[in-house]
Amino acid sequence: MKKILLVWICFIYGLFFSCTQEIASDIFDRVERYMEICPDSALLLLNRIQHPEKLSGKQRADYALLLTQARDKNYLDSLQSDSLIELAVDFYRNSNDRIRAGKALFYYGKVAALQKDEEVAMQSFLGAQEKLEHTNEYRLKALIQEYVGYLNEDRNMYDMALENYRRSVDYYQKVGDSLGIAYIYRNLAWIYERKNNNDSVTWYVTEAISLLRGDSTSPVFPSLMQLCGVIESNQKNYLEAANYYLIAIKHERIGDLSAYYKLSLGDTYMTLEQLDKAEECFNSILLSKDTFALSTTYNCLYRLEKLNARYEKALYYKEVSDSLLQIAQKEDLRGKILKLQQKYETEKLQLEKKLLRQEMLIQLLGGVALFIILAWSSIFFYRKMKMRYKNAYEKCMQDYSRKNKEIINANEQLIGQYICQIEELKQKKIEAADSFKEQIEKLEQEMQFLIDKNREIRENSYADGISVLRQLKGGLLIVENMTSAEKMQLFGYIDSLFGSFVTRLCEEYALKEANLLLAIFIKLGFSLEELVIVFDSEPEAVRKRKQRLKSKIGLDSKTNLDVFLAIYPRKMSC
Repeated sequence: MKKILLVWICFIYGLFFSCTQEIASDIFDRVERYMEICPDSALLLLNRIQHPEKLSGKQRADYALLLTQARDKNYLDSLQSDSLIELAVDFYRNSNDRIRAGKALFYYGKVAALQKDEEVAMQSFLGAQEKLEHTNEYRLKALIQEYVGYLNEDRNMYDMALENYRRSVDYYQKVGDSLGIAYIYRNLAWIYERKNNNDSVTWYVTEAISLLRGDSTSPVFPSLMQLCGVIESNQKNYLEAANYYLIAIKHERIGDLSAYYKLSLGDTYMTLEQLDKAEECFNSILLSKDTFALSTTYNCLYRLEKLNARYEKALYYKEVSDSLLQIAQKEDLRGKILKLQQKYETEKLQLEKKLLRQEMLIQLLGGVALFIILAWSSIFFYRKMKMRYKNAYEKCMQDYSRKNKEIINANEQLIGQYICQIEELKQKKIEAADSFKEQIEKLEQEMQFLIDKNREIRENSYADGISVLRQLKGGLLIVENMTSAEKMQLFGYIDSLFGSFVTRLCEEYALKEANLLLAIFIKLGFSLEELVIVFDSEPEAVRKRKQRLKSKIGLDSKTNLDVFLAIYPRKMSC
């Protein structure tokens, strides 16, 4: 009863698990359809999976990849930890699904970039690019080139960054993504601004704005307005620059970015000597959580107070700016040290896992080798013992058959002598009937006793021969599979049945085993079909065998082999 209950529990659990898997697969299909057009709906669908920890294998990797992608597209702060996306990276790294492998590596690179691990980020982006090389995922290829360009730009490798951004534009053009192209044009404009190439800056900004087609709600619009302000400032058009900065501040939805627009605006007001507006602008930044923005703001206030000849306050702002800058530098240094520590711990853990894996592999190989040795030894010992018992059995059977044959031959000689004596006595019966009658009866009794004894010996000795003959007759055994013991049992039985039929053929015609077996089957009346089965050959081959046997015996073409063997004479010697 307990076993039945356990089986039912396992069945119900398996059914529930399979249903969970099917539900998850259906949700994943819908999430992939909604990811680009409605990322918020995709995230809601993923949150409907109640027990994601029960997923395994490919579904677990798909869940990790889709959840990371959905959080990123919904601008959630979800890429600070790499534990989730690592599941997808580990699963798809060596799989045949190059697209999912490329996506997983791309998001792993974004995580590494946010953690300031530029080396790992670059390796991940390049790995993703390699996985997607021969695919049509142009949008993802464009993002990869864009983020590689960010890394090269941060390292002041502007020419390489320009090349990455141009490749990204090519990919975006293949999918017709004008917004993506606008972002890349903005990045190109910033690089050319650092290189003091104002004509290129103006061209790229103008092209990017035209791609927006008047959509001021686009996320890239404020940064383009900031660039317009920079262009006007470089041309000494400070009022126009201030208007562009105000537009950028008005349309920016991310507070930390507004702080940098306000810095540009405040600096422009200082240039226009509108110090009150500049001070108001700088004070509005003091609520920002960006340490570098605050440090720059306090430095601007320091310059502003110097212009107002308030040196004591200017000195205070200078000290605050320097302290914030030191804090930011220490935080950056602390982050780098922490990253090195984490890298060391990771490498140490990987080394320990590698050593443990090697130790387990050595133990496994040792166990396999020991098992193979034991198995080989057991097989060898078994075969050796089997061969020994087989040889002993065959020797015993041969000795047993030889002894029985000797007894039968001796008895047959006595029978022959008794027959001769009976014949002689019968000839003298008329003359000495009465005197020899008692002697004849005694001899007949002795003869009958020996005949019965021989029959008993034959029945006991060749029971196995009858079994072999039945198997041959029934098609259960063929000549090729007969053992030596089985052949001897059959020969002995035929000898006993037909008066040393086999022995006489051997003595008179020196026949081998194959010819003897054929002669026995013909003697027993086997048909051609039965001979074909017994010898496991074709009818033509059986006919050739019979012709060779006829030639061995020395019969002419007119003599029928079957008839000859059927009436093969018993030779008696008196």
